[in-house]
Amino acid sequence: MARKDLSQVDASEYERSSLEYVLQKESRAKDDTRYLSVEEALNEEAVYQVKSNRDITRVLFISQDESLLNPTQQSLDGYINLADLFDEVHILILRQGIEPKNPVLRLAKNMWLYTASDKNWWWTPVQGNKLVKEQLVFADGFRPDIIVARDPFESALLAIHLGKKYARPVQVHVLEDYTKAEFLDKNRHNRWRRYLPKFTVSRVLSVRTSTRNLFELITKRFKVKDTDILPRFNNYESLISVPATLDLKTKYKPFVFIMLYIGKLGHDSALVRAIDAARFGLQNPHIGLIVLGDGAARKEFEERAKILGIKEQVVFETDIKDDIPYLKSANVLIVPDTTPESEEVALRGAAAGIPMVLAKTPTREDIFVDGESAHLCEANDVDAFSLKLNILMNDVLLRKHMVEAAQEMIRSKFHEDPTAYKAAYRESIEEVLFLGLNEDEENMDESV
Repeated sequence: MARKDLSQVDASEYERSSLEYVLQKESRAKDDTRYLSVEEALNEEAVYQVKSNRDITRVLFISQDESLLNPTQQSLDGYINLADLFDEVHILILRQGIEPKNPVLRLAKNMWLYTASDKNWWWTPVQGNKLVKEQLVFADGFRPDIIVARDPFESALLAIHLGKKYARPVQVHVLEDYTKAEFLDKNRHNRWRRYLPKFTVSRVLSVRTSTRNLFELITKRFKVKDTDILPRFNNYESLISVPATLDLKTKYKPFVFIMLYIGKLGHDSALVRAIDAARFGLQNPHIGLIVLGDGAARKEFEERAKILGIKEQVVFETDIKDDIPYLKSANVLIVPDTTPESEEVALRGAAAGIPMVLAKTPTREDIFVDGESAHLCEANDVDAFSLKLNILMNDVLLRKHMVEAAQEMIRSKFHEDPTAYKAAYRESIEEVLFLGLNEDEENMDESV
């Protein structure tokens, strides 16, 4: 094997050109999902290629979301694989803990994953900065074109530092309400993190939020040149036209009004609130509650129904693969849970065309209008759930109106075409490139 005399060559330039070559090589058929560190990739056969005016986008994402460490798919939204979204992707995870054995992995031909760890949470950006300097700085400068911080805390601190140091535009994503008590309860360090957005958000040109509520929070608190909501994707609209294939009233005679609950029946399930809220209506033998789901606490919920004297009115179905026929046939969907899985249930219900009584969450308050497209209740307010259920039982026109409003919301608020959605998501992030150019032009005009 020929050896390269590094004394005569700029080593960092050699690594940069090697990386360029690796990215341009055709993917080996048997090697699409192999794991390669950057060092291993750079040590492959090196052929220097000079390219100018390349129409590509290279992005560095900085995040504390350790789910991105899952090697099967790196996705920001659960749908798009980042390797398909940009021409070159670098993901840097900041986490508290011991240093990983493999801090750098190549997960796809155009994607690398880096893990920066420290025993002190507040020192992780320092470790991240060190890793970036080792892996992403070549002779011709800092490799990524855009830096995206996936939170306004430690990730944003590092992103702002890197953006200033290497003259790169920075975008910050705000994905949760850091002003709420729930945020403080998640982590003992969050009582300090909640003050960081005052420093970080006010120092960037571009901010993206995951919900309308967060958008309003940011725009009220900060003056940011470019603030918007990240695009959403769904496959729910297709459910609107799916024909009904099940008649629950025939299957469960003598029920003429059927409430539906869908979810895992663990000990943290909110089904107990649904049962308690529906118990007065379930005293009527013509009203039933169908529960789709199973779990360790199912026997406890069955016992609860027995104690309330409504055992015959509460039906448990534990082996249902497709809940759409039930959503199409039941009269009301009750969603007292606030889990990510229950968010999915609510959206599927809206598309399927069933009136709903939902526990409030930031996402649902952003999507649904209370009393218009769904009834929203405080998660722990059983009396409110009971009242809203009773209203829907006795108002056929309101149920019809809610179905129409909810389905119209699905059509208007969500991208259905995967290609259009992918383009919208990419453009939302790449917008920060043009902001930087516009700012430079404004500064030149002012100087003139």
